[in-house]
Amino acid sequence: MTQSENYRLKGHLLGACNCAWGCPCNFEEPPSFGTCEGVYLWQVDSGHYDGVELDGLVISEVSKFPEAIHLGNGTSVYLVDERATEDQRQAIESMVRKEAPFSVFIDLTTQFMGFRYVRFQVTIDGINSHATIPGKLDMHLAPMKNPVTGEDELATLNKPTGFTSQIQELCTTSAFKFDGEGLSVDFPGKYAEFCPFEYSN
Repeated sequence: MTQSENYRLKGHLLGACNCAWGCPCNFEEPPSFGTCEGVYLWQVDSGHYDGVELDGLVISEVSKFPEAIHLGNGTSVYLVDERATEDQRQAIESMVRKEAPFSVFIDLTTQFMGFRYVRFQVTIDGINSHATIPGKLDMHLAPMKNPVTGEDELATLNKPTGFTSQIQELCTTSAFKFDGEGLSVDFPGKYAEFCPFEYSN
Protein backbone atom coordinates (compact mmCIF):
# COMPACT_ATOMS: atom_id res chain seq x y z
CA MET A 1 0.00 0.00 0.00
CA THR A 2 1.56 3.27 -1.14
CA GLN A 3 0.81 6.38 0.87
CA SER A 4 0.45 9.81 -0.66
CA GLU A 5 3.11 12.38 0.11
CA ASN A 6 0.43 15.02 0.23
CA TYR A 7 -2.17 14.16 2.86
CA ARG A 8 -3.47 16.33 5.66
CA LEU A 9 -6.92 16.65 7.25
CA LYS A 10 -8.08 18.66 10.23
CA GLY A 11 -11.55 18.92 11.72
CA HIS A 12 -13.99 17.29 14.12
CA LEU A 13 -15.12 13.70 14.52
CA LEU A 14 -18.50 12.49 15.77
CA GLY A 15 -18.80 8.84 16.71
CA ALA A 16 -21.52 6.64 18.16
CA CYS A 17 -21.94 2.91 18.62
CA ASN A 18 -23.79 0.16 20.50
CA CYS A 19 -21.35 0.01 23.45
CA ALA A 20 -21.89 1.14 27.01
CA TRP A 21 -20.60 4.59 28.01
CA GLY A 22 -16.84 4.82 27.75
CA CYS A 23 -16.65 2.05 25.11
CA PRO A 24 -14.35 -0.83 26.13
CA CYS A 25 -12.64 -0.61 22.72
CA ASN A 26 -10.91 2.52 24.06
CA PHE A 27 -9.22 0.29 26.64
CA GLU A 28 -8.38 -2.71 24.42
CA GLU A 29 -11.35 -4.73 25.68
CA PRO A 30 -14.06 -6.52 23.65
CA PRO A 31 -17.25 -4.58 22.81
CA SER A 32 -19.83 -4.34 25.59
CA PHE A 33 -22.34 -6.62 23.91
CA GLY A 34 -20.11 -8.75 21.67
CA THR A 35 -20.64 -6.99 18.34
CA CYS A 36 -19.44 -3.56 17.24
CA GLU A 37 -21.98 -1.49 15.31
CA GLY A 38 -21.60 2.21 14.76
CA VAL A 39 -20.99 5.35 12.79
CA TYR A 40 -17.99 7.65 12.47
CA LEU A 41 -18.46 11.05 10.86
CA TRP A 42 -15.59 13.38 9.96
CA GLN A 43 -16.31 17.08 9.36
CA VAL A 44 -13.26 18.30 7.47
CA ASP A 45 -12.54 21.92 8.35
CA SER A 46 -9.42 22.04 6.21
CA GLY A 47 -7.36 19.54 4.32
CA HIS A 48 -6.14 18.12 1.06
CA TYR A 49 -5.18 14.85 -0.58
CA ASP A 50 -2.84 14.61 -3.57
CA GLY A 51 -3.25 18.31 -4.23
CA VAL A 52 -7.06 18.27 -4.09
CA GLU A 53 -8.57 20.51 -1.40
CA LEU A 54 -11.26 18.90 0.77
CA ASP A 55 -12.20 21.88 2.97
CA GLY A 56 -15.74 21.77 4.35
CA LEU A 57 -16.64 18.26 3.19
CA VAL A 58 -18.11 15.45 5.29
CA ILE A 59 -17.12 11.78 5.25
CA SER A 60 -18.88 9.07 7.23
CA GLU A 61 -18.44 5.35 7.76
CA VAL A 62 -21.21 3.00 8.87
CA SER A 63 -19.99 -0.43 9.90
CA LYS A 64 -20.86 -3.65 11.67
CA PHE A 65 -18.35 -6.12 13.06
CA PRO A 66 -19.42 -9.50 14.51
CA GLU A 67 -16.78 -9.23 17.25
CA ALA A 68 -14.09 -6.71 18.21
CA ILE A 69 -13.03 -4.55 15.24
CA HIS A 70 -9.46 -5.85 15.22
CA LEU A 71 -10.78 -9.38 14.53
CA GLY A 72 -12.15 -8.22 11.19
CA ASN A 73 -15.01 -9.63 9.10
CA GLY A 74 -16.72 -6.25 9.05
CA THR A 75 -19.41 -4.91 6.74
CA SER A 76 -19.17 -1.22 5.93
CA VAL A 77 -20.23 1.56 3.61
CA TYR A 78 -18.72 5.03 3.20
CA LEU A 79 -21.00 8.03 2.83
CA VAL A 80 -19.49 11.12 1.22
CA ASP A 81 -20.72 14.69 0.91
CA GLU A 82 -22.65 15.05 -2.34
CA ARG A 83 -21.18 18.54 -2.76
CA ALA A 84 -17.82 16.98 -3.60
CA THR A 85 -16.68 17.60 -7.17
CA GLU A 86 -15.56 14.74 -9.38
CA ASP A 87 -11.91 15.44 -8.54
CA GLN A 88 -12.74 15.52 -4.81
CA ARG A 89 -14.69 12.27 -5.07
CA GLN A 90 -11.77 10.52 -6.71
CA ALA A 91 -9.40 11.91 -4.09
CA ILE A 92 -11.61 10.84 -1.18
CA GLU A 93 -12.10 7.32 -2.53
CA SER A 94 -8.35 6.91 -2.97
CA MET A 95 -7.63 8.43 0.46
CA VAL A 96 -10.09 6.15 2.25
CA ARG A 97 -8.47 3.07 0.72
CA LYS A 98 -4.86 4.14 1.34
CA GLU A 99 -4.57 6.43 4.37
CA ALA A 100 -5.03 5.88 8.09
CA PRO A 101 -7.31 5.91 9.92
CA PHE A 102 -9.75 5.13 7.10
CA SER A 103 -7.65 2.36 5.57
CA VAL A 104 -7.45 0.56 8.93
CA PHE A 105 -11.20 -0.05 8.83
CA ILE A 106 -11.15 -0.95 5.13
CA ASP A 107 -8.45 -3.56 5.74
CA LEU A 108 -10.63 -5.17 8.42
CA THR A 109 -13.75 -5.17 6.24
CA THR A 110 -14.79 -8.33 4.45
CA GLN A 111 -17.88 -6.87 2.80
CA PHE A 112 -17.18 -3.34 1.58
CA MET A 113 -20.35 -1.92 0.08
CA GLY A 114 -18.61 1.01 -1.58
CA PHE A 115 -19.18 4.75 -1.59
CA ARG A 116 -22.48 6.62 -1.61
CA TYR A 117 -22.87 10.36 -2.17
CA VAL A 118 -25.46 11.95 0.09
CA ARG A 119 -26.61 15.25 1.56
CA PHE A 120 -25.38 15.87 5.10
CA GLN A 121 -26.67 18.37 7.63
CA VAL A 122 -24.05 18.77 10.38
CA THR A 123 -23.91 21.13 13.36
CA ILE A 124 -20.68 21.16 15.35
CA ASP A 125 -21.33 22.05 19.01
CA GLY A 126 -19.12 19.85 21.15
CA ILE A 127 -21.01 17.05 22.88
CA ASN A 128 -24.25 18.61 21.66
CA SER A 129 -23.30 18.22 17.99
CA HIS A 130 -25.69 16.54 15.61
CA ALA A 131 -25.74 15.17 12.09
CA THR A 132 -28.46 13.98 9.75
CA ILE A 133 -28.75 12.47 6.32
CA PRO A 134 -32.40 12.91 5.34
CA GLY A 135 -34.11 9.54 5.34
CA LYS A 136 -30.99 7.68 6.52
CA LEU A 137 -29.10 9.05 9.53
CA ASP A 138 -30.17 10.78 12.72
CA MET A 139 -27.35 11.23 15.25
CA HIS A 140 -27.60 13.69 18.14
CA LEU A 141 -24.84 13.73 20.73
CA ALA A 142 -25.76 14.59 24.30
CA PRO A 143 -24.08 14.75 27.73
CA MET A 144 -24.11 11.67 29.92
CA LYS A 145 -26.40 12.11 32.93
CA ASN A 146 -25.71 11.33 36.55
CA PRO A 147 -28.40 8.74 37.45
CA VAL A 148 -28.84 10.18 40.96
CA THR A 149 -28.77 13.94 40.44
CA GLY A 150 -29.73 14.10 36.76
CA GLU A 151 -26.89 16.55 36.18
CA ASP A 152 -24.55 16.38 33.20
CA GLU A 153 -21.53 14.11 33.64
CA LEU A 154 -18.53 15.38 31.69
CA ALA A 155 -15.57 13.15 30.84
CA THR A 156 -12.53 13.52 28.59
CA LEU A 157 -10.27 10.67 27.51
CA ASN A 158 -6.67 11.57 26.70
CA LYS A 159 -5.24 8.74 24.58
CA PRO A 160 -1.93 9.67 22.89
CA THR A 161 -1.86 6.35 21.01
CA GLY A 162 -5.37 6.72 19.58
CA PHE A 163 -5.48 6.45 15.80
CA THR A 164 -8.80 8.18 15.09
CA SER A 165 -8.17 10.89 17.71
CA GLN A 166 -6.04 11.53 20.76
CA ILE A 167 -8.55 13.51 22.83
CA GLN A 168 -12.16 12.36 23.09
CA GLU A 169 -15.02 14.06 24.85
CA LEU A 170 -17.11 11.13 26.00
CA CYS A 171 -20.87 11.41 25.83
CA THR A 172 -24.03 9.61 24.77
CA THR A 173 -26.75 10.10 22.17
CA SER A 174 -30.30 11.36 22.48
CA ALA A 175 -30.90 9.95 18.99
CA PHE A 176 -28.83 7.49 17.00
CA LYS A 177 -30.22 5.63 14.02
CA PHE A 178 -29.02 4.74 10.53
CA ASP A 179 -31.07 2.81 8.01
CA GLY A 180 -30.01 2.43 4.41
CA GLU A 181 -27.52 0.93 1.97
CA GLY A 182 -28.18 -2.54 3.38
CA LEU A 183 -27.17 -1.58 6.93
CA SER A 184 -29.28 -0.73 9.95
CA VAL A 185 -28.03 0.66 13.29
CA ASP A 186 -30.35 1.86 16.06
CA PHE A 187 -28.77 2.41 19.50
CA PRO A 188 -29.80 5.70 21.16
CA GLY A 189 -28.56 6.26 24.68
CA LYS A 190 -25.33 4.29 24.27
CA TYR A 191 -21.74 5.44 23.73
CA ALA A 192 -20.76 8.52 21.73
CA GLU A 193 -17.74 10.77 21.36
CA PHE A 194 -16.77 14.18 20.04
CA CYS A 195 -13.15 14.68 19.04
CA PRO A 196 -10.86 17.10 17.26
CA PHE A 197 -8.73 15.28 14.72
CA GLU A 198 -5.67 16.00 12.62
CA TYR A 199 -4.24 13.43 10.23
CA SER A 200 -1.21 13.54 7.97
CA ASN A 201 1.55 11.32 6.73
